[in-house]
Amino acid sequence: MASATRPTVTVAELSSWCTSCLGAPIREVVFERGYSSAVFGVALTDDRMVVIKVRPWRDRLMSCWQVHQELFDAGFPCPEPLRPTERLSGLAVSFENFVAGGGKFPRGREAATALARVLADLVRVTPAPDCVGPLAPDLGFLRWADAVDGRWPPASDISDDLNAVRDPTWIEDYAARLRVKLIGVHLPNVIGHGDWWSENIRWVAGELLAVDDWDSLVVLPEAAIAGVAASLFADGASTIDETDTFLDSYVATSGHDWTEVEVQIAWAAGLWARLFDARKDTTWGSSTSVDRLEAEVEERALRAGVETGRSVL
Repeated sequence: MASATRPTVTVAELSSWCTSCLGAPIREVVFERGYSSAVFGVALTDDRMVVIKVRPWRDRLMSCWQVHQELFDAGFPCPEPLRPTERLSGLAVSFENFVAGGGKFPRGREAATALARVLADLVRVTPAPDCVGPLAPDLGFLRWADAVDGRWPPASDISDDLNAVRDPTWIEDYAARLRVKLIGVHLPNVIGHGDWWSENIRWVAGELLAVDDWDSLVVLPEAAIAGVAASLFADGASTIDETDTFLDSYVATSGHDWTEVEVQIAWAAGLWARLFDARKDTTWGSSTSVDRLEAEVEERALRAGVETGRSVL
């Protein structure tokens, strides 16, 4: 399945871009995948293996490339970016060295611990936010600051208006309380990965191979980045135990103890992201994520330090 924002490109276009930017055309398309972006693994006529990523242009992608390049230069395990993101035919096109193999860590406590350590290591080596260009969150589930007057910000992958559906109402009730919490606390921002799904981190025999999806870099408080990752890494629906294990491992790896406020912000950000996804699912007529979250929402809200219960605000 592809999102509404995934562009359609031809092999002829890809080959022309490779010739222009990399000096060789495509000999063979090895794979094609991608949800919001069109991602191709290709073999060039000079035998290089390259991954091409095509998506709508956004200025923030240049900042993502800059951080990606700095992390690669620092030895962080990620594919090598071959050149800055190109603006071609109105699209953003990037080229990476093809790193083959690996797979996601099976979900559970062990995965929570391992993925948290990698994210903490990533945040530790990213540059300071004021050293790069804009990296405001693009993904809707990170944009609680833009949820003005109780309205959801747009989702980045679908054209549907999330505000067209208001049942069940507890989704908006909790989201409103969490937003007050999240925007009312001022913590220092860091650069981190905003889409820390297990599919984006590849492993071989328990050893980290590579982290992917560098378009998802964001600037937010560290606790918020870790909290969203903890709540979503396991197929978008981490259990409370998985979330708790992830956060404990993250704090231990980060090398500094969190305050009570930071712990609450982590749980608040993670729950807001889950509520956003639940509301998105209801616009498609699905209740799976809503039903799953309903059983946990009060416990997660308590850990976030916000009022529980479902009275209309």
